This record gives sequence, structure tokens and C-alpha cells, in this order.
Amino acid sequence: MARKDDILKSFLNHELLTSKYGLQDSDIPTTVREALNSQKPIVKAIALIVEGLDGTTPITDAVLRQQVTQYLNEAI
Repeated sequence: MARKDDILKSFLNHELLTSKYGLQDSDIPTTVREALNSQKPIVKAIALIVEGLDGTTPITDAVLRQQVTQYLNEAI
């Protein structure tokens, strides 16, 4: 398992996310790639952040913020 997959799992298994967003174990993907295809906006948003910061080509904070904001605006 890649480092970024471990980071993603760490975020998604946090009790705040599981309780506030009602995430079940079946909703939590095992890889960032799977999370980027998730139907749950919170899962995909966190995957975008992890991929942006720990991916093969890290991006700047401003670009990452723009990507996440754009995705969340479209998902709602």
C-alpha cells in the first residue's frame, strides 16, 4: 500500500468524519484512486487533497484550494 493510501485511510477513519458524515466501512476506499471515483463528496474532497499534496507531482496550496473549492461547489 502506498504512503498516500495510508494517509487517506487515516483521515477517513477519523471518528469525526465517520460520525458527522455517516461513513460506513463499505464507504471507505482502500486507495486514493478509488476515492477519487467515490460518490461521497467528502471522500473525494479528501482524496483530492491527499493526491495534490502527496502525489507524483505535488501542486501549490493555492491551486489545490481552487480544485477542492471548485469540486465542492459542483458536487453540491
